[in-house]
Amino acid sequence: MNAYDDLPYAELEREYQHFSMGYLGVDINTKFALISLICYLTEKLRAKKPDVTYYQVVYNLAHDSLPDAQIKGLAIMCKDFAYGCKEFPTFGIENKNIPGKIKEILSNWVPF
Repeated sequence: MNAYDDLPYAELEREYQHFSMGYLGVDINTKFALISLICYLTEKLRAKKPDVTYYQVVYNLAHDSLPDAQIKGLAIMCKDFAYGCKEFPTFGIENKNIPGKIKEILSNWVPF
């Protein structure tokens, strides 16, 4: 049993908003691509430096465009999706272009 087991649905939904991409104005495929690209990039960086975190990767790409709370939520969500995975689709994007594509997608975040 955990602290969320007995919470009403509406309260759980409010908590979930911290880990949502509701303010990212793109379609679902682009949202999944964003998650996959962040996961792929993080795993590539971890191969060279194992202590790299999802938060560090998202922060380095988004600190000038997203509030820290959104960066943390996105990093946690990506870490959750990546659990148990070692391969992530890159949609034909070359490694050197992945950070730019992530920034491009994140530029669609609406700040409210």
